Amino acid sequence: MAKKDGVNGKGGQFSGTPADRLVRLWRNNDERFGALLDEVLDGNRQGVIEAALGKLREEEGYDFMDEVEAFSETAQSTDEHGDPTLSTLFWVALEVEGRLDEPPSVDAIERALDSAGLLEKAADMRLLPLWLDPEPLSYLEAADRRTLLRRLIDSPEAAEAFVREQDLVAPPDDTGTRLVGVVGLVIEEDAEQEGEAMPDPLNLGFSGEGEEPEIDPIEQERIRQSMAAFAEAVASADPRVKRCEPVGGLNDLLDFTAEGVWPDDVGASFDEVNDFLDIAGNETGDGVLDVTAEQTPEGLQVRAYNSDGVLLDERSFDLTGDRAEEALALMKRRCRRVSEG
Repeated sequence: MAKKDGVNGKGGQFSGTPADRLVRLWRNNDERFGALLDEVLDGNRQGVIEAALGKLREEEGYDFMDEVEAFSETAQSTDEHGDPTLSTLFWVALEVEGRLDEPPSVDAIERALDSAGLLEKAADMRLLPLWLDPEPLSYLEAADRRTLLRRLIDSPEAAEAFVREQDLVAPPDDTGTRLVGVVGLVIEEDAEQEGEAMPDPLNLGFSGEGEEPEIDPIEQERIRQSMAAFAEAVASADPRVKRCEPVGGLNDLLDFTAEGVWPDDVGASFDEVNDFLDIAGNETGDGVLDVTAEQTPEGLQVRAYNSDGVLLDERSFDLTGDRAEEALALMKRRCRRVSEG
């Protein structure tokens, strides 16, 4: 959907603070919203974004931040010839086992992306040779995401310095199985596109803003085969990698690592448990959940509480044995505390 002109007409000016203007431009779907947000993000003015968020209704805030955070991971620039380009961060989720003293093989990941046909839109790309920890990444604000993008555009060395300053590197001496991330950058020729499609530098089939993707079996099979080829190539090159998948933006990585469900986990999806936790989490003011879980004759009885100990919801899930243990592991990844009865 194309942006429309603001209420003051094309070329008009909104008065008020930058936060006021952000809110008005966003609410009016004004084409100038992107330019102002670029200015705020590149100026590292996270406070303006927070002030704008405070002026929105709660139900608006989620959509606003989704758009701001997605926007923060893509930026227009020019190449050495002065031609316009579009640079976008992408993230790879990896399940690894063993010590991470040695960096990820970015050459192997790049070759795997290329051989799987995931770089068809890329004029150039680069990867940061660091294992990143999803937990501190979850606190990376929009302005910091833009800083990471700009640093990676400058050079991997500049991006590495920023990542280490922010303490985002995964601990190298853990030896168990865990989920980590690797960040990369795709640079595309900035051909102007109609509408407002979500950034999709790896051609993973993301839909436009607010739209459900159309089911195209041929395209779905292409993506499935590309993902499988990519995962096999990366795992073959690095025995520490058990599974991996490119997932899109940082929010996609955080959702993926929170849910911990891989596409090849047939029958391992816990949609009802995730929905239960999502709904309960939305009822908190801070997103913090404490959960109790008790095995009963009817199944796994789960109660969710906020950080003040107030019961938010309870439900019984038809889960026993290994499935119940897997559900508990999922809850432990998503909740502050899980007490087993």
